[in-house]
Amino acid sequence: MNRWFGLALAIALAGAVASAPGLLLVAAITLLYGSLTRLWTRFGVRRVEYRRELAATRAVSGDSLPLDVTIWNRKPLPLPWVAADDLVTDGLTVRERPQLDRDNQVIGRRILHNAWSLAWYERVVRHFHLDDLRRGVYDFGPVRLRVRDILGRDAMEAEIDTPATLVVSPATLPVRRAGREASPIGERRARRSLFVDPSLYGGVRPFQPGDSLRRVHWRATARLGVPVSRRYEPARGREVVLALDVQTLPGPQWEMTWDEAAFEGLCTSAASLARRLLDDGASVGLAAASFTGTPQRFAWLAPQASAGQVGRVGALLARIGPISSGPFGGLLTWVTHRLAPGSTVMLLSVRDPRTFLPPAGRLARSGYAVELVAAGDAAVRHAAMARAAGLPATAAALIPTSEHPDAVVLGV
Repeated sequence: MNRWFGLALAIALAGAVASAPGLLLVAAITLLYGSLTRLWTRFGVRRVEYRRELAATRAVSGDSLPLDVTIWNRKPLPLPWVAADDLVTDGLTVRERPQLDRDNQVIGRRILHNAWSLAWYERVVRHFHLDDLRRGVYDFGPVRLRVRDILGRDAMEAEIDTPATLVVSPATLPVRRAGREASPIGERRARRSLFVDPSLYGGVRPFQPGDSLRRVHWRATARLGVPVSRRYEPARGREVVLALDVQTLPGPQWEMTWDEAAFEGLCTSAASLARRLLDDGASVGLAAASFTGTPQRFAWLAPQASAGQVGRVGALLARIGPISSGPFGGLLTWVTHRLAPGSTVMLLSVRDPRTFLPPAGRLARSGYAVELVAAGDAAVRHAAMARAAGLPATAAALIPTSEHPDAVVLGV
């Protein structure tokens, strides 16, 4: 401000000395512009509200999701030009912004750029669409706000921390055996049983003679006015853990190369098998030798039979990547510390099974039921090799094509 005031004063003095009214007018305009610039520099981003609204924070691969961006100038000072650069994880397709610029400061982030001219107290909402979502976890934010003055000069910048996360799970497909509809391999949980699992609470039922007083739900009894007992689900059969081999190419596990299509097919198959097993009453968990953004070396989801397990499996599959965090055999050994003997460990892999047959054999000799679901172009050959070595195996395929599958078929 002092600079603009000094410049205006110098022009005014020159105009007075030279008796030039035009210079006095220029001095007045310079002083006015300096004063306005001071306003935008001091108050430009104050009370400017930027809001990003996702229609949902969870989605499935292939979905389209609306995204609304709102800018609100909540002050009497108009803004000739205000821009917002919203950082988003690379991989999103915005219908209204086909080409998102790459951010030079943060690796792996793109910029959703918007610019407006706002009057006082004006609010503008723009509608976007995230099309053809791919499996993964996408982070939004922070947002960089920039304000310019009436001549287009940068007046003020600010960074707003508005984090948001979108989790895109792999799609689940119908699972059947070749030639007939059937349950996938793995144990089913009994629908009726002489025994119940006290960890699977299923609600209440009227009190019956012979019910233990320990099973009486006293709070519900007081609320309903009639005695009721707790109801539990039937005891389940074996727990099934899907052990996903994220390595899709032969060679050492630390090599950072992978087959993208094969890995996505594995995730789709794992999600579909988990959903089918849960629908059949099994208790399902997931394990993978992959990084998930946590300090844990292996991705792990303990087996459960609840309805929400489908979403948890999908969320974990969304977070893993094709870069292995350790050998697949090491994962199979690690699982024994998380799972009781007698459970089923279902191996999903596109690789030659000879690379992990020794640890799989040790797992079977330790009392676990080990089965292989071979996927990929060589699934039939790999399944035959595993069966020849004494490991139960079946081949799986995505039909009609791996790019646009409609079902997962076992026993092809």
